[in-house]
Amino acid sequence: MKSYCYETDSAFVFCVEDVENAQLEDVIKHMAWRKIDGRYLLSYPQSVFSDQREKELISVNFSRLGQQMFEALLSGIDWETPLEMLAQKFNENGIEWYIVGSAGDALRGVNIKPFDIDIVINTKDYYKAKDICYLNFPDSIIAPFTGSDEISPSKYFDNPCNYFINPLKYFGRMFLAGAVIEVAADEIWDMESRQPGHKKPMWSSYEKSGYEKYVWRGYSIYLESLHHRYQIEVARNRVDRIKALEEYMNRAK
Repeated sequence: MKSYCYETDSAFVFCVEDVENAQLEDVIKHMAWRKIDGRYLLSYPQSVFSDQREKELISVNFSRLGQQMFEALLSGIDWETPLEMLAQKFNENGIEWYIVGSAGDALRGVNIKPFDIDIVINTKDYYKAKDICYLNFPDSIIAPFTGSDEISPSKYFDNPCNYFINPLKYFGRMFLAGAVIEVAADEIWDMESRQPGHKKPMWSSYEKSGYEKYVWRGYSIYLESLHHRYQIEVARNRVDRIKALEEYMNRAK
């Protein structure tokens, strides 16, 4: 597999070639790369980058780490070391952040091996968290940390591939200590937005969709409620994860 970046006048393009594993191809497509003329492409507008140095940093990192990143998303990750690295920096800098997805289940002790670590930052702290990641983990940044106002869904560049669009307002990606880490923010995910008095339409089909405080290795961390996590996996019909969550909940009774 060959991973690299190139630029056009209007776009910065991530490219993956020579993928010989069908399962890896599925992972790449799931990550929003589009197959065009035998290559997988994902692009960002030039405007999302602060300067040429940022583009060079990300290009070098993606070329070096691209294959490892996709393989980790296929096989699962050892999550404890990268999560502790983030927890240390976020907590000592007063960042309000939450773990969503299966990494939170694993942290609780559920018998699940996550494929990545999904981090949500309170929107008031997103750009501060971005600066912390770029300062402390520069060799792990594999996609720009963007805001929704920087990428318009209606724009295209000079080949058929659309710009990358994430449904959350702010989004960035790292590959830290062997783990894919997605860092996102949106008002709908802020703690105050997930309280009963501020319940958003997207949570209307779920009960107990807020966060629970958990202490792990001395760090105070907010996790999605266990009940909410279970409802999500049931809705997705992920049989293995449903079983693991049920076994954990039965032990906890």
